[in-house]
Amino acid sequence: MADTTTQIQAGSTTSTPLTFEEIDDLIYSARLGDVDSLRTDITNLSQKYGCTASDILQCAIDLEDESEGGTGACLLHWPAANGNIETLNYLLSLLPTPQPTQTPTETSQSSQRPTNSIINYRNNSGNTPLHWAALNSHLECVKALVNAGADIAAKNNAGHDAVFLAERSELAALPADDEDVGEGGGEKRGDGEATANGVTAIEDNGEADEGRPVSQGMQVVEWLLGCEEGKGLERGVAINEVEVGAGIYHGN
Repeated sequence: MADTTTQIQAGSTTSTPLTFEEIDDLIYSARLGDVDSLRTDITNLSQKYGCTASDILQCAIDLEDESEGGTGACLLHWPAANGNIETLNYLLSLLPTPQPTQTPTETSQSSQRPTNSIINYRNNSGNTPLHWAALNSHLECVKALVNAGADIAAKNNAGHDAVFLAERSELAALPADDEDVGEGGGEKRGDGEATANGVTAIEDNGEADEGRPVSQGMQVVEWLLGCEEGKGLERGVAINEVEVGAGIYHGN
């Protein structure tokens, strides 16, 4: 394993490293959705290094080399990918909430949300936690991230936003050259992440019948486009079309 450390800013001057083993333990708990272990470890580490729980969250990044399966993901990515809303809500609760603005007329709902770069942290493929949640059709996780301040319009290295990926989760297959393949669990498919990043949703749900209920992926798409933060966004994939040559069906 790589001898990796991440720097924590404790207070305003002291810098303390998180060891590779400490980060690995945090990632393991986040991936499994083990909230109790995650809470205990974060509390112990914050006491050990004399910093806040939010500082630990900021620094727990998967920095293992890509050749060894590293993703560059933060702790928020894992529960977002796996649909572990309890774990995700716990981690989001650690983000600092900004003080009310000086002007009362600007005390909107958005001004009360945590403003923190970690919520929009990009992994090695440029995907944020919201990208992973949308790709794997986890609506409650998508809502939690957006309500906490996630950027809906953020695009990954392939130029795709969360709406696009939620739509693509409807497809039976993704292009081989698209970096989205493997996200949210591609490298570690057997450990609880959604297999093939939601691509198996069609296979798991059976035949694409005309009367089938709106799929989870489309629920995510409709919510993202309908929420206040999603105003102005457009669909990225043609809906209600059949691509006969590729054998791909787009349902309702």
